[in-house]
Amino acid sequence: MANVRLALLWHMHQPLYREPGSASYIMPWVRLHATRAYYDMAWILERHGRVRCTVNFTPVLLEQIEDYVAGRARDRLVDLTARPPSDLSESERLQLLRGFFMVDWDQCIRPIPRFWYLLEKRGKDLSRVDLRRAAARFTDGELQDLQALFNLSWMGFGALADDAGLAELVRKGHDFSRGDVDYVLGAQRRILAEIVPRWRKLAERGQVELSTTPYYHPILPLVCDSDSAARALPGTPLPPRFAWTEDARWQVREALESHVRRFGRPAGGMWPAEGAVSPEALEVFAGEGVGWAASDEGVLLRSLPPGSSRTACLFRPWRVSGGGGRVVPMLFRDRGISDLVGFTYSRTPAADAVADFVGRVAGIGDAWQRERQEGPATVGVFLDGENPWERFPQSGLDFLDGLYRALEEDARVETVTMSEATAGASGPVIERIHSGSWIESSYRIWIGHREDRLAWTSLARARASVDLAASAGVAPEALQDAKESLYAAEGSDWYWWYGEDFATENAAEFDRLFRAHVVRACELIGAGPPFEATVPIKQLGGAGALEAKPLREPTQLIRPVLDGRQPTYFEWQGAGHYRPSQHVGSMFADAQAFRELYYGFDERCLYLRLDPAESAARSAEVASRVRVALLGPRGQATVEFAVAADGTVRPGRRDGAELGRGVLRDVMEIEVPFAAIGQAPGDALAFSVDVGKGALELERLPRSGYLSVVVPGPDFERIHWRV
Repeated sequence: MANVRLALLWHMHQPLYREPGSASYIMPWVRLHATRAYYDMAWILERHGRVRCTVNFTPVLLEQIEDYVAGRARDRLVDLTARPPSDLSESERLQLLRGFFMVDWDQCIRPIPRFWYLLEKRGKDLSRVDLRRAAARFTDGELQDLQALFNLSWMGFGALADDAGLAELVRKGHDFSRGDVDYVLGAQRRILAEIVPRWRKLAERGQVELSTTPYYHPILPLVCDSDSAARALPGTPLPPRFAWTEDARWQVREALESHVRRFGRPAGGMWPAEGAVSPEALEVFAGEGVGWAASDEGVLLRSLPPGSSRTACLFRPWRVSGGGGRVVPMLFRDRGISDLVGFTYSRTPAADAVADFVGRVAGIGDAWQRERQEGPATVGVFLDGENPWERFPQSGLDFLDGLYRALEEDARVETVTMSEATAGASGPVIERIHSGSWIESSYRIWIGHREDRLAWTSLARARASVDLAASAGVAPEALQDAKESLYAAEGSDWYWWYGEDFATENAAEFDRLFRAHVVRACELIGAGPPFEATVPIKQLGGAGALEAKPLREPTQLIRPVLDGRQPTYFEWQGAGHYRPSQHVGSMFADAQAFRELYYGFDERCLYLRLDPAESAARSAEVASRVRVALLGPRGQATVEFAVAADGTVRPGRRDGAELGRGVLRDVMEIEVPFAAIGQAPGDALAFSVDVGKGALELERLPRSGYLSVVVPGPDFERIHWRV
């Protein structure tokens, strides 16, 4: 008999890329994710009929898929693909060279000689490329190859297995004809048309539960009341209050209705966008008849008395108050396992990753029984169902196939849908849910930056104008269209890209689309648009650039006491500071072991300080070692330190020999002598930190590339002295 139930939830979502008032799509991501993730995920489940799971489709994504299927959607990149290079203007050739390398380079470009050659010919760093001069060097044949290769690179394993013509074009690899390019575009159209029917069939046979999200993927608690952000972020500056519960109800109600229209049956429950919940949002869910909801373990543990057992509390469904005596069944995700799938297993051999996943899930069942809990444990693993596969070899085929096969064969684990997982919710009711999301258990990402505040301010002013227009005799049709534009502007994605946390090549397009929705709403009612929406909100070229940079560079020598105790302010004053969530892109990887890195040096040593994500004990539970990789002009070194939260100072080890020291008590502090790794004053030293358990890498700081320091000489403090 299974001792653990596994509730897998894959979340599929894209924001509204359609330019307001037109059929033009600014970005191609719905079309391209359809030929990989949406098709692949159905294809692999069809071959593992005993695996049950929940797949969440946002209504705004389904709406855009329908537009493509009906021929109403045309994005810029498909238009650039459909025309022979000889017909493209100079400006269009520049767009092609700028946009047709937007795919994972390691998985999709480097393995294909022709694709890699074209990237090198254009130049890898656009900030250093004269694109007009580069474009003049490309022949029409090279650009036609680029048209084919880019679109082929977004074909997943399901599409290549089902379409021999596509597989043959991948093998061909170069010298594509116009007919080859047209074939790829035709295959895209066929795949898009199969997405909804394929998932509908999986739901009808009972293998997959299909769920939904508020229509435009808003952070629903902020739509209900933006001031709710202060509960988790006291003292953080907030924009003027935005509080439109009626909008939140529309987002939920319309999502439920659209789900029935598209899949022929009601959604069993709802994944709140970004797992964001609050007491007010739960009232909306309960009032609209949502069958279940879900969020992150951090939200759950902050909703319970301090010191509550993680094992006893996390691995069971809960009933949460929705006000007025109503309750909403909820399950909360295991953050560690979810993030391993999203961010770590892509760098691990598939067989090892599968064994680790299943071992962790089964281990939870064992821990549950040791604590003498009733019934089987229920483990929630919820994550993005489309973006992770870009970084997996073969779009995740080996991992997903191996995982589903292992789950079918392992008698210890039973896979269940979210409705099944939450059906047994019993026991005490959580009377007041914590106001937070699956990211940092707060809403900081979407409202905590200056750019966010400008966006919310413009939205609030436009929403007030629409409300006033209702009493000023504006036609009902215009009012409804204006509200629709603002509902779209309430979507979470616009605010995701504001601020310095995440970087994208499309930052300007996201900013423009958000402001266009706000301005369109005002135009429809004859009101002037808010000033904030008339000029770019996103500041480009500064914080948020694509290269990984620290929040702060070291500014002076530091001399910390290596004891692992909570440091005083002055002990690490002048140190560099890196926060890993800065540079992730379209996904957020919450820290499992260590959330932040401080680094600095004196004349003798490099010092690192790793601050735990939750507690030192939890860091030592999930990780067993920290490896510091150092690269300098006189060679390189990797030094490993044990992670043990007992305050004992232990030597690091390099190739079996002792080198440096490390200690974890409240924080982890590490010391690496420059001389011991052969580096001298004036040497530029690059380093990264890999946190793991055994051979498994859990997190890397920085996430890509290296941080750098210059080994200080005797004049460092004189040169860098300042008042």
